[in-house]
Amino acid sequence: MTALHESSGSARLHRLHLRAVEPGRQATLRQIGRSRSRREQLERLHLFAAMRSRPPVFAYWSAALIHGLPLLNAPPPTIHVLAAGSTESAAHGVVSHRRSAAAPGVATHGLQVTPVAETVAALAGRTSFLEGVVLADHALHTGAFGDREALTCPAELIEAAGSLTDPSERRRSLAVAGFADGRSESPLESVSRATMALAGAPPPELQLRVHDLFGVVARLDFCWPGLGIAGEADGAEKLQHPASRRFPEVRQELAARVERDRRIERTGLRVVRWRWATGRRVDLMRELLLREGVPLDSRRRIAEIGLAP
Repeated sequence: MTALHESSGSARLHRLHLRAVEPGRQATLRQIGRSRSRREQLERLHLFAAMRSRPPVFAYWSAALIHGLPLLNAPPPTIHVLAAGSTESAAHGVVSHRRSAAAPGVATHGLQVTPVAETVAALAGRTSFLEGVVLADHALHTGAFGDREALTCPAELIEAAGSLTDPSERRRSLAVAGFADGRSESPLESVSRATMALAGAPPPELQLRVHDLFGVVARLDFCWPGLGIAGEADGAEKLQHPASRRFPEVRQELAARVERDRRIERTGLRVVRWRWATGRRVDLMRELLLREGVPLDSRRRIAEIGLAP
C-alpha cells in the first residue's frame, strides 16, 4: 500500500485507495496503520507486564492479539487481564476479568495468556456469533493441505465454552464451538458461512474439488451440488479496482480467474462471487442467496445452530 498524504486535494484519491484495500469499510490511513501494528501492540503489552509486580495473565481481546487470532471488528483500546475477585472492574484503561478455576495461563511471546480455546470461547460468548466463528475457524484451521498445526481442537473449544458461567454467553459460545469448521481458509469464508446460516441457507459443502477431463479445476469455497451453485468468497479486493488493472500481473490473474470460472461452469455449476461488504452482513447475504435461488429457512437453521431463544 502506497503512503498518501492526507490533504484536501488528495481526498478523492484517498477514498479510492481505501476502497482498493477493503471496499465498504470506512477508515483513515491512520486507522489502517494502527490495524497493522501488531508488533507495537505486543510491545505495549510487554511494557504493561514489566510494570506489574506479578506477571499478568492476558485475556479476551489482548489474548487474541497475542495468539494472532483474527478479529472481525476492531478490538477495544483497553488491556484485558485476569484477576482475583468476584466481579469485573475497569480502571486506567485496564479491564480485570474474574479468574476462573479453569486452565492457567500459558506462555506465548514471553507473556502469560489464556489458552487459545479459552480465549476463543470467552470472546465468542462476549461478542457475536459472527465474530466467534471467525475466531474459532481460524483456531481449528490446519492449512489447505494440512500443513499447519491447529491452535486447538473441537473438544477443547466445546469444553471451554461449556465452562462459561453466564448462561447467554455459554449458549452463544457453545453454538460457535459446534458450528466452527477448520476447513474455512480465511476470515471472509468464515463470516460468510456464518451469515449464510443465519440467513437460513442449507449447509454448503466446503472446499469441494471440481474435476473435468483435464483434472482438478478448482477447490470451491462453498458448493450446493444439488442446486448447481458454487460460491466463492472473493477477498481479492484490489483486483476489482480499475486502477489495479493497468498492472500486467493483475490482468493475468483476472484472466486466469475468468478461465477458471468457465471450466467450473462447464461441469454444470454456476459460480456466484461476493466480497466483504456482502459476506459480513446477514441481510445482504440473504438477498444474494434468494436472488441465486438458494432456499432459505432461517428459523430452522438458527435452531439447528443452537441460537434459538
